Amino acid sequence: MKVFRGVPQHLKKVDCAVAIGNFDGVHRGHQALLEEVVHAADLRGLMPCAVTFEPHPKEVYPHGHEVLARVNNIRDKVLDIGACGIQRVIFLNFNERLARMSPRQFAEEILVEGLHARWVTVGEDFHFGYKGQGNVDDLKALGQELGFEVWVSPTLFHGTSRISSTRLRKALQDNDLYEVTQLLGHHYHITGRVVHGQELGRTLGFPTINLDCIPVDKNGEPAVKGVYAVFVHGLAHYPLGGVATITCRPTVTAGQPKKYLLETHIFDYHSDCYGKIVRVEFLDKLRDDKKFANLDELKAAINADAQKARGLVGLARSDTELTEMYG
Repeated sequence: MKVFRGVPQHLKKVDCAVAIGNFDGVHRGHQALLEEVVHAADLRGLMPCAVTFEPHPKEVYPHGHEVLARVNNIRDKVLDIGACGIQRVIFLNFNERLARMSPRQFAEEILVEGLHARWVTVGEDFHFGYKGQGNVDDLKALGQELGFEVWVSPTLFHGTSRISSTRLRKALQDNDLYEVTQLLGHHYHITGRVVHGQELGRTLGFPTINLDCIPVDKNGEPAVKGVYAVFVHGLAHYPLGGVATITCRPTVTAGQPKKYLLETHIFDYHSDCYGKIVRVEFLDKLRDDKKFANLDELKAAINADAQKARGLVGLARSDTELTEMYG
């Protein structure tokens, strides 16, 4: 799989089947859409591609006072899209020029001239062009004129409600990880490179691996906060149990600017893993993050969290098992 920022200019042009969307969270509805594109590409001898936008259009033009909580970081978005079989991911810079494109301009310049699209798949609520003026009917009409087929992927439901990024964000903010798993088809996860921290956990007897790639909104706030039982992938041939905290470290860095980290203590693991790519898979929330009066109280809380998490990880299914369940 290859990833591009903007329409690739110097590659040999190949005819493409294109999925278009924000794909925030890459939930089961997105997965179905992406897999439809891969299937269409296989049947027609096309390159399966996904087009998405960075930043998210709602971060540039928010609805009212809405602040959009990001569900996943760029790495996770790319990996989850690629897991559906997509071979090229194109991030379009959602700048003033792109925002002001008419629906026709977008179809001509991006889809036809830029990507050689011969097949385009979108969701039922897809809008494009200046202020979202174009809808799926407009896209179909442009496709007939410009030479690409359009397939509208039907909305996927879980229970009586549609699966959407909005529903996924709410489930994360409500700490409903069971609902999150139903919407994603796997546990919520964050993937990134292990970085150096302050090594406070080591001093307290609970060494941690640290990731600084937490997806945040434009105000720097993450969709999830607190303490979780987790699995860690990428350090062994099997998932490792642990306890993780998404925190701005209120006990330690009070008075300093917020900087959220994902700090994970892996049970019975003692190897150096700085620089390695790991995926932290969230199983259950233990508690909210809180400020402690001193380090002794913090150490006691971490010990209690670790004991509870050990029990939970022994009962949990890994992402591999969940993937088999959801297909």
